[in-house]
Amino acid sequence: MTDEKQEEVGWDEAISGGSYVQLVTDESKKLSLKEWKLVKADKFGQKGVVEFQCNVITEDDEDVEKTFTTTSNRLKKKLKELLVDKDRNDVVTLTILPVGEKFDRQYSVKLVK
Repeated sequence: MTDEKQEEVGWDEAISGGSYVQLVTDESKKLSLKEWKLVKADKFGQKGVVEFQCNVITEDDEDVEKTFTTTSNRLKKKLKELLVDKDRNDVVTLTILPVGEKFDRQYSVKLVK
């Protein structure tokens, strides 16, 4: 027997919980981001995949402590347009709307004022 603390949870909490933001096709997601960066990582069996990473402090107007990551070049291009002139430590709020499935997916990304 270990001394690990465990707490039983219900299905709703198990599904909705998590430390990562998930985008769902055709559903807009409002995120407040800070501390974003681009890193090279070995992922998906490939070396040096460039990934966008950031901390999320609000998700759909609810306070959270989550991480958002993406390797999608289409989404990184949209994020670059909005973030290139911003300080990576400032909080930026935006909406992301993914449209389409898998390899045909496009993104609408807008700053929220």
